[in-house]
Amino acid sequence: MKNNKINSHVKAWSWIGKVAPLTALLALLLILVFDFNTITEWVICFIALAFGVVAFTWWWWVIYAVRELNRLLTTTSNRFEQVMKDIRDLKDDFRKNKK
Repeated sequence: MKNNKINSHVKAWSWIGKVAPLTALLALLLILVFDFNTITEWVICFIALAFGVVAFTWWWWVIYAVRELNRLLTTTSNRFEQVMKDIRDLKDDFRKNKK
């Protein structure tokens, strides 16, 4: 139980460590490039920043999802090969016992 809680904390901080620097760079870029004078301009900046955070988070999520899918396919393929080998061995054993 405690290990699961630690893993969830590590995962959360890992995401924050990846997304926060990119978000900060995006915020600095928006503030430096555009001269915000009104509340409306600041609201638009925060909306753009929110979209950037979603994009950064989604990008990292996709990378990890593809990695996990690759691991799953590799494991499944290895298990399938083992099952096919076991079936061949069983067929050979049945043939030998018939004779």
